[in-house]
Amino acid sequence: MDELRLAVIGVGRIGLAHAENLAHHIRHARLVAVTTSKAERATRVKHLPGDVRVFSTLEQVLAEERLDAVVVASSTSAHAENVERCATAGVHVFCEKPLALTLADCDRAAAAIAKAGVKLMIGHVRQFDPGHVEAKRLIDSGAIGQPVVFRAISGDVDPPLPEFADPEVSGGLILDSMYHDIYLARWLMADEITRVYGEGEALVDEGVRSVGDVDNAVVSLRFAGGAMGTLTASRVTRYGHDLRSEVIGDEGAVQIGYLRQTPVRLLDRRGVHHDMTRTTAERMGEALVAELQAFVDCVNHDTESPVTVRDGRATVEVAVAATRSIHSSRPVDL
Repeated sequence: MDELRLAVIGVGRIGLAHAENLAHHIRHARLVAVTTSKAERATRVKHLPGDVRVFSTLEQVLAEERLDAVVVASSTSAHAENVERCATAGVHVFCEKPLALTLADCDRAAAAIAKAGVKLMIGHVRQFDPGHVEAKRLIDSGAIGQPVVFRAISGDVDPPLPEFADPEVSGGLILDSMYHDIYLARWLMADEITRVYGEGEALVDEGVRSVGDVDNAVVSLRFAGGAMGTLTASRVTRYGHDLRSEVIGDEGAVQIGYLRQTPVRLLDRRGVHHDMTRTTAERMGEALVAELQAFVDCVNHDTESPVTVRDGRATVEVAVAATRSIHSSRPVDL
């Protein structure tokens, strides 16, 4: 197989994780460039092995580097435009979720990919987490019978800065965070979501409130086959990075997720104590490597992307509908 030359577009928190994985852990891939306007991030990239060049803009890296593929990890509001530019340049694209803030922009990016004949994979990282992969296998094998209820909890320790929480930039809590639970619901239940009803409020963080978003939300789902679901997302789970999912079937259930980072508990007179994962990189480290490896392999083997444009668009559609439901206090049919 060829060694693909890749660039990471935007090395914020998740982009830097992708850059480090490409530099250290992904087979048949070579990180050759990144883009960032932040001096401190450029300095961190310079410590990675190899001659990794740092550019200020996407236009510069496309003009000056020979690239086979890119990882788009810029702000969500720029995803569609960046995907379109990379496709036009004939470069394969791994795009962090979501593909875009609107369905129209999803379609615009998809059209550019189709016209260029390049591959596009969306970063549905939890589909590459070993626990979720095993749960999918068990469900598909019939181990729990017919799935009838999906439940998920997602929580971040601290809210993002207001400039990121701004729905015009990130899409807000639902499209940014609960997005993961929506694609897991479609994937694990093997069914489409047809109706959503959401409740949300900025109950804790003034920064989130100031940009018109919510820091806690609960969304109910209805699936085409009649099954139901509930999703809970929070920006302020102070006790740790809490990611849990459950699928209940008519013959059993499967539960995914854990709270402890280290498999050790201390028992003393005050009770039972253990540590917690604090970030996505800690909880999903193995999955972040697995999804990038899957992207590199699909380009090298010329196989279909493991997470397609259709998967990304359908998830955005549900997230947008759920956000609309929260603001209208009414159910939304898809």
